[in-house]
Amino acid sequence: MTTRIFLRAFNLVVCGLAVAAFAACGDDDGGGSGSGSGGAGGAGSAGSTTSAGTVDPTTTTTSTGSTDTSTASTAASTSASTGAGAGPQTIEMIDDMEDNDNAILADGGRVGYWYTFNDATEGATQTPPPDPEGTGAEPFTMTALEPARGQSTYAARSWGTGFTEWGAGFGFDLNSPEGVKATYDASAYTGITFWAKLGPGSGTSATVMISDPGTDAAGGACSDKCDAWQKTFAATEEWQQFTIPFAELKQGGWGDPAGTEQIDAAKLYSLQFQIGKAPEFDLYIDDLGFYN
Repeated sequence: MTTRIFLRAFNLVVCGLAVAAFAACGDDDGGGSGSGSGGAGGAGSAGSTTSAGTVDPTTTTTSTGSTDTSTASTAASTSASTGAGAGPQTIEMIDDMEDNDNAILADGGRVGYWYTFNDATEGATQTPPPDPEGTGAEPFTMTALEPARGQSTYAARSWGTGFTEWGAGFGFDLNSPEGVKATYDASAYTGITFWAKLGPGSGTSATVMISDPGTDAAGGACSDKCDAWQKTFAATEEWQQFTIPFAELKQGGWGDPAGTEQIDAAKLYSLQFQIGKAPEFDLYIDDLGFYN
């Protein structure tokens, strides 16, 4: 894939996520400003939402084990045989990771690049590393799965140690052509679905966060306390599929209120995954899509 380097303004908030398995950083405590790594060989958005989440760490889990229910790598949508009421019936893939690059699939008008971010704890490490200057020297790459998860051979993954403020994570913007962050209309979908697992020693949960105009600095309603819509899910060292409706996403409760009761799915900015402060973390995400 032809790559381009994008230089962007980074908007990570100063307080971040404390997943239910870890101690919260507090509503008013200052956190380190994170930096993003991504872009097609360059820099992605730093992500404008990190969260001191207070959401319930329960989750909607639709499947466990290593069976792959969504294997199409290029089609915009694919059927998922999960059974009546057991999960998504139709999935539009955002990224299946099989092309092993840092761009999400160019379907449905989406343009985005994977990046990493963290709380900048001194001495802490994260792989892939953030790239706030957009040098493109170390772009986000996918991790080969050994063994493969069904037909899936690659997954998005970030791991590291030593983050003590609010933690670290990774994600992408849904619509950032030429490096300019814009909204994406996902109102035709019910929510998101993805497969996830944790590496050894990474706790018991992680959080997915999605921002809209009320919870992203790009929307103008918040600046340094952008509190994303989020859901904490109970991950393990085994692959599980998670199906999370937009209606279940809640703000973490530590930052600026969005001014609405629910996320505005017609105007989404970023989708991110985060683990709170911990001695070490290792999070895998695979076959991520919108669903109905």
